[in-house]
Amino acid sequence: MVDQGVISFLSELHVGVLSIPRDGRAPHSTPVWYRYESDNTIWFLADPNGQKGKLLSAGGEISFVVQSEEIPYQYVSIEGMVTDVVAGEIESDLRPIARFYLGEKAGDEYVSQSGETTSNRYTIGINKIMSYGVEN
Repeated sequence: MVDQGVISFLSELHVGVLSIPRDGRAPHSTPVWYRYESDNTIWFLADPNGQKGKLLSAGGEISFVVQSEEIPYQYVSIEGMVTDVVAGEIESDLRPIARFYLGEKAGDEYVSQSGETTSNRYTIGINKIMSYGVEN
């Protein structure tokens, strides 16, 4: 069971850093917009033809870190597995996440400038959580 403090922290506005293993090379790490869901998963969008999308596949393991940039410093580090990959949808995926990160007006502008999305929605099942400074 995930502590309420960790749930609250993951539900706040933070950019996550996704790390995906690569054979014979350092992990591919990149910042991503994400959302935490009540079923103990996170999800994000990525272009299936980009570096992230090419490395992510169902069953693949990832690491994910979310941090605060203000004192007192806090972070949550997640180990998980890709449990689902589906085509992303503008109204149910892209618009809500853009509004969450940018606000309603700027989020809608971002979506209108994005055109037709070719992103996939990647869902990560959380297997392990480590945290620092996050209150229970």
